[in-house]
Amino acid sequence: VNQLIYLYKVQFTCEEKIKNSKNLNLYETFCALQTHTSLWLFGWIIEPSTAYECFNKQFHIYNPIYNPLRVPEDDVVIEAKKQLLNGTKKKVHLTWNKYTTRASIFLNGSDISLFADETGNYFLYTIPCDYKPGIIKIHNIIISETVFDYLENKGLLSAFTRYKLQKIE
Repeated sequence: VNQLIYLYKVQFTCEEKIKNSKNLNLYETFCALQTHTSLWLFGWIIEPSTAYECFNKQFHIYNPIYNPLRVPEDDVVIEAKKQLLNGTKKKVHLTWNKYTTRASIFLNGSDISLFADETGNYFLYTIPCDYKPGIIKIHNIIISETVFDYLENKGLLSAFTRYKLQKIE
């Protein structure tokens, strides 16, 4: 019940306070952290890579030993890879207007480029795991990232960049 109250009312109250340079009270902070916990607990159903990174952000795990991270693909990612492979671009910034695919949820704001070493050729994903102020909508659930950005700024959540290599076959 508390999550529903947060999603439909409290997060917007929190966002307004943050915009007015006010601190959140203990209840508001707890609700935001509870919602963030729900994202990684239940997010595995919608987008496992994003849920995994939410978990890492909450427990300040920058270099996990186990990394099940698989980079999801959709038409935007496939087109970016084509541009890299045919030499049209050296780096492609991935963006989506709506969060409708697993790739858009996980990779929005990421960069993809080519990387080569003695073991082969790879696509290199630079994935910012950092909330930005604003509102997002994922599968009809409205979430204020402004509140999560506030929690990052207070040190309650981590912000970092994840790098992922994907072998070019």
